[in-house]
Amino acid sequence: MNADSIIIRFENITKRFGGTIALDGVSFSVRQGEIHAVLGENGAGKSTLMRILSGVLPKDDGRLLVAGEEKHFRTPIDAQQVGISTVYQEPYLAPHMTVAENVFLGREPSHGLGIVDFASLNSQTREILSRLELSINPTTRLLELSPAEVQLVQIARALASSSNILILDEPTASITEHESDILFGLLKKLNAGGLTIIYVSHRLKEIFDLCHRATVLRDGKFINTVDVASSDEDKMIGMMVGREIVHHERGREKARGGGIRLEVRGLCVSDAPVRVNNVSFHVQKGEIVALAGLVGSGRSEVAKAVFGLNRIDAGSIEVDGKPARIRHSRDAIRLGIAFVPEDRKDEGLISIQSLKHNISLTGLRLLSRFGFLQGSAETDLARSSSAQLSIKASSEEAEVATLSGGNQQKVVLAKWLWLKPSILILDEPTRGIDVGAKAEIHTLIRNLAAEGMSVLLVSSELPEVLALADRIYVMRDGTIAGELQWSQASQEAIMKLAALGN
Repeated sequence: MNADSIIIRFENITKRFGGTIALDGVSFSVRQGEIHAVLGENGAGKSTLMRILSGVLPKDDGRLLVAGEEKHFRTPIDAQQVGISTVYQEPYLAPHMTVAENVFLGREPSHGLGIVDFASLNSQTREILSRLELSINPTTRLLELSPAEVQLVQIARALASSSNILILDEPTASITEHESDILFGLLKKLNAGGLTIIYVSHRLKEIFDLCHRATVLRDGKFINTVDVASSDEDKMIGMMVGREIVHHERGREKARGGGIRLEVRGLCVSDAPVRVNNVSFHVQKGEIVALAGLVGSGRSEVAKAVFGLNRIDAGSIEVDGKPARIRHSRDAIRLGIAFVPEDRKDEGLISIQSLKHNISLTGLRLLSRFGFLQGSAETDLARSSSAQLSIKASSEEAEVATLSGGNQQKVVLAKWLWLKPSILILDEPTRGIDVGAKAEIHTLIRNLAAEGMSVLLVSSELPEVLALADRIYVMRDGTIAGELQWSQASQEAIMKLAALGN
């Protein structure tokens, strides 16, 4: 590594999405031939910055310099032409095509007239794989490979385009620890050969095993760049979450034991974006329990399994001490379980329908007589729900798409609360809404628990978790990494479990 040679320099990089500032004047540099980590909590701006560097997103302000020259990338091809390639967390490859076809996708050698020279294609791929000491057959279809092998093929594809800068965005999110070791061995070898690597990850152990320097972003701002060898985990976590004390008012006394309402034992889910393995937890009556963790930790997969949206492979669920067989969301609803999904627009609402139709959707049978929906009953329900939750809309007939994000989220809550569930599952209940609506929803959640409802909260926002939860289960890689009582919890303690495990 040449400590004096700067290959990438970010100068006051700014990026806005509407009124949200994703990157706020970020400046730092990457040295030629180093493995440089970029760290931060969810929403810190890491992926946005990497998308700007790889040509996927344009910057709004600032300068990007590569090898001393200012660059204005408009497409990923622009970045690739100066030797920058990216390996994403989710492979952007064609599973039904061969390894060789994926490695040279869009750049296939040909005989002319567009006819692919498969002999040359396979030969060149074999040479690249041999250089990486990978024993993968170029003619094997991608869908026959393991997740780790697919990641290695992505790296082979990046190197086939003559990369001298490789960006890896959460490359170990979907592979095992053993497979990660294989990947790290390859990365260290490539780096020893002069390849500059930018490594984006939440996992601090990986940073200390692999990287030379690390840059920390928080809330879209540059915090610091440190030498990994002279830092430690506590310092890194402190920079990621901030050392300032976050005051969180609970607004109610900690729930006293009212008996266990929901108990989950040994839950396993395989048919989901993140595999869940042997997850056990419980929620008492009148208690708010949080599932915390980083993106890809399996929190949403657990929530959806309890509501019958993810198929359960093993484990058991009990509601009020009785075995609960939940194969479909209908089963969960009959048991008094309600679910507010993370994506309200695609999973929680019918945007082109009215406020009243959305609220009534969960219990049309209860508003019907002789099989016909009673319009007056539906309107009355919408009016009372709007008053209860302070939903601001021109009328009950207003299309949900015309409402603000906070009012849309209140509609999602309203459509469940009128059924009076005993268990409420909330997946990112305040994502993308303004401060005022967030405070109202926090108050509502506390009041519901005070009235005896059991709440299972999934949230990426640590201040939200600390403000609401009586107990916190921290998830990592599809398992429970640890449990914290509210009195023990802090942003640092949660992040330590989320990033390092128990």
